[in-house]
Order: sequence, then structure tokens, then C-alpha cells
Amino acid sequence: MYTTKKKYTTGKRPEIKKNLKKIGMRSLVLASLVAVTAGCSNETETEAYQSAYTAEDVNPKLAASMNRFALDFYTMLEQHPGEKDVGPNRMISPAGIAMALSMLKAGAEGETKRQMDEALRLNGMSLEDLAKGQMILRDLLRGSDPSVHMAIANSLWSREGFELNKDYVSQIEKSYGAQVQALDFSKEQAVNTMNQWASDNTAGKIPKVIEAPLSDELMLLLMNAMYFKGDWTEPFEKEQTKDLPFHTEDGEAVDVPTMHQSGDYDYLDEEGFQAIRLPYGESKNFGMILALPDEDRSLDDFKRRNLPEFEKWSKDLTDQPGIIELPRFKLSDKLELNDALSALGMPAAFDDQQAELGGLAASGADPGELYVDFVTHDTFVEVNEEGTEAAAVTVIGVEAGSAPPAPFELKLNRPFFFAITDRTTGLIVFMGEVGNPLES
Repeated sequence: MYTTKKKYTTGKRPEIKKNLKKIGMRSLVLASLVAVTAGCSNETETEAYQSAYTAEDVNPKLAASMNRFALDFYTMLEQHPGEKDVGPNRMISPAGIAMALSMLKAGAEGETKRQMDEALRLNGMSLEDLAKGQMILRDLLRGSDPSVHMAIANSLWSREGFELNKDYVSQIEKSYGAQVQALDFSKEQAVNTMNQWASDNTAGKIPKVIEAPLSDELMLLLMNAMYFKGDWTEPFEKEQTKDLPFHTEDGEAVDVPTMHQSGDYDYLDEEGFQAIRLPYGESKNFGMILALPDEDRSLDDFKRRNLPEFEKWSKDLTDQPGIIELPRFKLSDKLELNDALSALGMPAAFDDQQAELGGLAASGADPGELYVDFVTHDTFVEVNEEGTEAAAVTVIGVEAGSAPPAPFELKLNRPFFFAITDRTTGLIVFMGEVGNPLES
């Protein structure tokens, strides 16, 4: 372990801090913070795709907003992790979450719409610009590198009998490539159908995202599925993989299969941490950025000090020769995001008295008639010698608020009892019954 900072010139081959294998997995999955691509069902099928746009067509404000949401949301998970038993590993797809919320925002109104704009860091971007920008990003990333497969699918599932706003449906079908379908939510087959959709669009990596029975108040489900599969540009040689100690935050040493490689990499030796980018595919457009805090600093310290500046320092990596050791790992998780999203700035959407989601329904809806009951996020990632496979499914459940009770009808046309009471003393002052009102 080097304790002083050293810069290296081409021709020399440094021993990059050997405890790179100690890198905390909770911050490993920082690759492609704008990971969005084309949207229709069963997109995990490999197929060549030619983009209709160029990099000049990207809305830089949208890209910046999505990255800011990604970093702010990841930080918010420290306070609201979304799981009861918080482990040492974490993974999310911030782009998938942002896209699902963007689809929901298209049906939001009033204060809920304003709060969602704030939470998504959109700075007042119009729905039209948001939808067009997402469409261009998906198209470009789908065709970014034919040797790397990245896909996204969106869907909206509504309860039979719940009439959706036709303009809303048209928008999410066109701009987000969403599959829209009505199902009988009272039948278990509806749950099976939606789970099968999630499985199909994540190559079977996330086979189950909801469970039966569904709530009687659940009106619709918005889903986003992300899937990525890419081989390293320079694969690790399996014979170089050895069991080496990985030192956890509490000081425990555990032996894990650790990959080894040397070569030229985009690398940064910054105050407090080191970072490296491992590219995927032929074009190297996709890559995984790995960041390792210095030995005298914790991963939490890195996330607090350095992660917020990710966009800045990730551009400063330069090509240098070096050696890397990286543990193989495979993670899966399920998070509930209500608290984190509320804390990020959009509590009204979850309030069954204040949520304004009238744009979803054909007849509109008063505040509280429709509200977000839950946002869940299932993830999977596997990193090995060949490359990386990752998937995520975000589910937004929208329920109908408690309807006011129907007006009752009480006809005192039969014998009845009556009482006159005093609230101050609790006494029954008079009491009696009426068997025939015509008799005195």
C-alpha cells in the first residue's frame, strides 16, 4: 500500500495500490449513470440497431438532471435505505427509477407535478422536452455499441374497468415505448403476466417483482425494466483469478475469487481515493468506473466527500499503465423507495389526501383520489472474467384513495327508539320509543 501520491509516466508500470480488491461494492456500480436505452417488450433479445440520432441531439440539461438525481438519490439512501436489514452491498439503477418517475410525472398535476420536478432535478423542463429527450437518449444508447447489449422496457398495467386518459396513454406509448394493457387484478394470472414481463425483459434475472393478491384499491402499475450485458474490452484471464483476502469495514478478512489484470487504463489518483475505468465492447463507449478510498479513509467518507463530485472527477481519468485486482461478485436486492423519494422532494405523490394524479385517468381525479402507494426497485448484477450482466425493475403502484361513503338512507317508518342525552354529564335525560306516531 502506497501512503504517498505518485504520478507515473508512460513506460513505467506501477503497482497500483494492491488493496484495490478491498473496494467497497456499495459504490462499485457507478458505471453509466445515464444508462437508458430503447423501450419495448422483450428487448433482451440481441439485435443490431442503427440509431436515428447523433450525440449532438442529446439534451445536455436532461443528461445533467438525470445524473444529479442519481447522485442525490444514492446519497438519500443512506438515511432511507429502503430495506429493514441493511447489508454491506447496494445497487440501484437511477436511470430506470428516473424513467419510471418521468412516466408518472406525465400524469401529475399541481403541487405533485412541481414536487416531482424538484425531486427529478428537472429545473422546470417541460413534459414535451422531457419526453423527447428521453426518447433520444434511449435511441442513442441502444445503438451505442453493437457488441454490448443494453435495453429498457416500459409498461403500464391497469385494472379492468379503470379508464386511462387517452392522451396520457398516447404520450407514454410514443415517447417511452410503453406497453399498455388492462388486466383483471383480482386474478392471480394478472400477477403472473406482469412477473413474466419483468423476467422476459431482464433475461430471467429478475423473475418476480409483485405478489398476489393485489390490493382491491390498486388501479395501475407502471414498470421500467433495465438490462445490460457487456463483455470487457480486455477480458480477465480465468487462470489469473485466485482466492485473496477482502477486508470488510469491520476489519474481517474473507477470501474471495479475485481477478487480476495488467494493461493501460483510464486512471485517476486523487486526494483521498483512486479511480479506474474498465471499458466494455469494441467502441469502449460503456465502461465501469471503480473507486477505492485511500487506506486511511472509509467508503462512507468517500461517498460524503467525493461522490457528489462524480461528474467532475470521472472526466479527469487519463490513460496510464497499471495493474488491477477486482473481486468477482454477484448481487441482488429489493428496495422500497417511498421514504427516499419523499425525502428527496416529492411527498405529495404518496399522500392519499394530497396527491394530484388526475392526468392518469380519463375522467380526471380530485386530489387524493389517486396516489402512489409504493415504489419498489429490484436489482441484479454479476461481474466476472468475461464482463458484466446487470438488470433492474422499478415498479410504481398507484391506488385509488378512500372514496367517501355513499349517502345513507334512514326511513323511520317503523317503530323506533329515541333518547335525549347530555354530553356534559353523559346522562340520558329522556328516552322512549315510538310505535305509532298518530297516537299521543
